[in-house]
Amino acid sequence: STPISARIAALPWAAMARHTVHLLVLAGMVMAVVWGWRALHDPWVFPLRVVKVDGELQHLRPQAVETAVNERLQGSFFGVDLSNVLRGLTDLAWIRDARVRREWPDKLHLWVEEHKPLALWRGDAVLTADGSLIYPEGRLGDDRKLERLPALSGADGREMALWAEFNRLGGVLQPTGLRVLALREDQRGSQTLVLEHGLTLRLGREDVEKRLQRFLDAFDKVLAGRVELVEEIDLRYANGFSVRMRAGAHAVGANCPGEQGLMMHISTVFEGEKNGQKVG
Repeated sequence: STPISARIAALPWAAMARHTVHLLVLAGMVMAVVWGWRALHDPWVFPLRVVKVDGELQHLRPQAVETAVNERLQGSFFGVDLSNVLRGLTDLAWIRDARVRREWPDKLHLWVEEHKPLALWRGDAVLTADGSLIYPEGRLGDDRKLERLPALSGADGREMALWAEFNRLGGVLQPTGLRVLALREDQRGSQTLVLEHGLTLRLGREDVEKRLQRFLDAFDKVLAGRVELVEEIDLRYANGFSVRMRAGAHAVGANCPGEQGLMMHISTVFEGEKNGQKVG
């Protein structure tokens, strides 16, 4: 039999040594990759120190952006999940678009774009320039910049159509100098305008511009300078309109006739209109 020493000497020591070296190198590479991955994701090694936000914020509080971002700043400069940060921004109702990127060595750069509001919708939503409805957190009345927005109300899907109608009717009423505050449309399509001083114009569904012209004629002849006395004008008549005065409108000065005088004057200008039939 072959001696053990001969058998050991016959082993392929060179090949075995090469394989061993290869295994050690491979193990070293794996350990380096693991260590490197951990280092990249270790906030102590590559900390994220600066978060910069660009974009003009008119309605969204900076604290809301800060909270949304901070909740998702987990990990190091390399480890932070950018898609998660972006999701946190776009979940804010006022944010129309957002972008985020890393900037070496320790900065996260955010760009945000707010929705442009056009009008308030049914008291709890905001109609934006791209035709979408957003529902900001908190009370809309807390945002002073929304106070001068017009108020619209109507059926679902009528948002942009009523916005266009609001602007069209506002243009018709421009000669009066009265600002239109609100447009409401009921389920039947009957429209009501609210002007400054709280004056309400009931327009109905048909011949809206013709009815508004009737109001303009009365405004020039009778109502100019006395609008604060009138609470509501119902224009839903074939040949005229009805007027409801404010409570206490009779208590006015000599140069500003009270309810009885004003009603008589309108009746004289639009003779026979009291007998007109309301047509909707």
